[in-house]
Amino acid sequence: MPPTADSSTQQDRNIAATFAKGMAVLEVFDGQVPALTLSEIARLTGQDRATARRGALTLVHLGYLRQDGRHFSLTPRVLTLAGGFLRAHQIGRQVQPVLNHHAAALGVEITLASRDGDHALLLAQSTAHGGPISYGFTPGSRLPLLHTSLGRMLLAGEAPDRLEGRIGEAPLTRFTEQSLTDPAQIAATVAAARQAGYVITDGEFEPGIVGIAVAVAPHAVLGSSVPRGRDGADGLDAILRGLQNCASELRLAGALSGL
Repeated sequence: MPPTADSSTQQDRNIAATFAKGMAVLEVFDGQVPALTLSEIARLTGQDRATARRGALTLVHLGYLRQDGRHFSLTPRVLTLAGGFLRAHQIGRQVQPVLNHHAAALGVEITLASRDGDHALLLAQSTAHGGPISYGFTPGSRLPLLHTSLGRMLLAGEAPDRLEGRIGEAPLTRFTEQSLTDPAQIAATVAAARQAGYVITDGEFEPGIVGIAVAVAPHAVLGSSVPRGRDGADGLDAILRGLQNCASELRLAGALSGL
């Protein structure tokens, strides 16, 4: 049932608009550029310059931004915002060692991700060295929902009646020649992933890179990426089994029960 006018009004009364605008300022620092001017912050947030200025200066006062002349940039203090989540879910104590163990055995990196709007949000990544490929993604990085194995597997966890809406809301960007651009085709691959319990994407986000992902919790998935052709089908089967074993170990430990 859609919200009534009264319930919408009540919801609006419970939202601190000024705080929301300040968070919008913080969120535009997405790592693509190290520093932003007030004009850029205003443009990216859709706020007028005066509002953006108040938000930025408040964040400077609180220690989350630093100002250097006309430019503003994040400070390390922003990491404290994620620290509570990581500690609550035992990412460092229970999840990271399991990821590292299975990544070392497989010779690939393993990533844990959940959905954040129309992106897959990286929560943790193995730190074992010697894997065949690394794009330098770190916890907090966001990847496309529609064209990565992590994203497709997250979509597979959505209720079927919501899938069309989720796909329609996400940016339909063509990253490579292999990127699917037909929502119906994407929906079909997601349905197949839901049935199989895993998904494989081939070159849809990065040319020549195959992504594999499996579910680990209701709203979390594990995945790896390897160059196309690495050890053939047997190699992909081994990585899939490794990811499934990693997911089983994490579930048995109860480390991700809240996700």
